[in-house]
Amino acid sequence: MADLRHSSLRYELRADLEEERIRQKIAERTSEETIRIYSLRLFLNCIVLTVLGACFYAIYRATIFSQEHMKKEIDKMVFGENLLILYLPSIVITLANFITPIIFAKIIHYEDYSPGFEIRLTILRCVFMRLATICVLVFTLGSEITSCDNYSCELCGYNQKLYPCWETQVGQEMYKLMIFDLIIILAVTLFVDFPRKFLVTYCSSWKLFRCWGQQEFAIPDNVLGIVYGQTICWMGAFFSPLLPAVATLKFIIIFYVKEISLLYTCRPSPRQFRASNSNFFFLLVLLIGLCLAIIPLTISMTRIPSSKACGPFTNFNTTWEVVPKMVSTFPSSLQSLVHGITSEAFAVPFFMIICLVMFYFIALAGAHQRVVVQLREQLSLESRDKRYLIQKLTEAQRDMRNRLD
Repeated sequence: MADLRHSSLRYELRADLEEERIRQKIAERTSEETIRIYSLRLFLNCIVLTVLGACFYAIYRATIFSQEHMKKEIDKMVFGENLLILYLPSIVITLANFITPIIFAKIIHYEDYSPGFEIRLTILRCVFMRLATICVLVFTLGSEITSCDNYSCELCGYNQKLYPCWETQVGQEMYKLMIFDLIIILAVTLFVDFPRKFLVTYCSSWKLFRCWGQQEFAIPDNVLGIVYGQTICWMGAFFSPLLPAVATLKFIIIFYVKEISLLYTCRPSPRQFRASNSNFFFLLVLLIGLCLAIIPLTISMTRIPSSKACGPFTNFNTTWEVVPKMVSTFPSSLQSLVHGITSEAFAVPFFMIICLVMFYFIALAGAHQRVVVQLREQLSLESRDKRYLIQKLTEAQRDMRNRLD
């Protein structure tokens, strides 16, 4: 434990030195270099937006194509064709999530950011990519479910001809995303990481394998995979109740697979970062995933009519209608308590108290940040004093040797 703590402190010191070097480099930039780097960043961000737009459009077209061709009878399709059409959105999303982090990792090297900000920006881009792909899929399915042609929505308020049980269809899509994500992780580990380690270790005489190098343990990609899987679980748990059990089993498998891959195929990343700041950022990303999962779920529960062919809400216009009906069966005292909690008289003061507490913690975090900055400056001054003293001591020892000689 002491060695681990010492190693962590050493990495933190390296990160501080790297951050200090980057800040000094930024301060020494000329106006021409500043204009050049900002122009390059603008151009690279345009490339990032283009990649994101292309991925979103590909997911949209794949979902539309898959849903339109589901109208064909299964018996008229070849087995491979049927499987490809049913899983086409999941395949496109998985490929996009696999390719875009590689592109973003290559782009970020040319933007000249500090190591900590570089990791956070890469995670932010990849998180937006992965979570937005799920939202694109869900909203595309929602538009297809509520799209009406030839009076297909007159009876139920949704396209009951193509989607007699639309909740089941959405749950199936979430389940396919979860399974495909697991398949890709296992395939990359078994058929890419281990062969790469073998080739780099035993065929190092080849220039191609030396340039390829050993696999790095990419913290952003691994954290992103956890957030992505958890978001799918949150979004699909309502439509597929067994999905959390599948997600739990998936995370257990991934944990041991990643552990083996880390110990035997990966090398530490040369770019260090502060664990304290990154932990907060990872939790913030997870919170963003939860919020994005709640939005389409809330819309589907309150706006889209529930399925009339299956499910526990066939007697309700929307899924949300079961909540007030259930509350009406409570005792009168409990009903009064529920209505009081959900009224404006309770919500407004509660919101104000929450805001005050939030402002307090923000002010407290700002004060702690100022103390950290002061302590960092003090450490920097002390290190300069130590270097000065060591330099003087070295000169004194050199003079003493010259006199003795």
